[in-house]
Amino acid sequence: MNDEEIPRGLDHLMEQNATDLPFLASYGAEMDGAAIDVEALFTGVEAFLSSRRVEFKLNDDCITYHATSISKHEEGLLIEIEHDHLPLVHSDLDRVGFFQGTLHGDKSKLSVILQMWGSEHRRFLERLVEFTTA
Repeated sequence: MNDEEIPRGLDHLMEQNATDLPFLASYGAEMDGAAIDVEALFTGVEAFLSSRRVEFKLNDDCITYHATSISKHEEGLLIEIEHDHLPLVHSDLDRVGFFQGTLHGDKSKLSVILQMWGSEHRRFLERLVEFTTA
């Protein structure tokens, strides 16, 4: 077999085409061993909330607004919310980039660790912002 006949893997294809393939998240990529930059996540969430004109309190380790707390955690950002009838289902917390998600049966409390920041995570937070600030 010469070089032209060797099958190319997904890594090579992505590198060659520099293509963002967000659908691959649905295949359950693992976060094990991945470096999580908590500071970058925190700064990104702060910028996101500022861009949505959410009034929040900020200290070195925590962002709070309405019934929401977003704090630095060794595994990512811990998001905790207490609000009646949160617009979520358990599968919203079982996606790549979310860790140890819990949603109470009456949908009044949420706890999840955010480990990634992508379009899916932004939409998740956007839904919560719209709901809790309305």
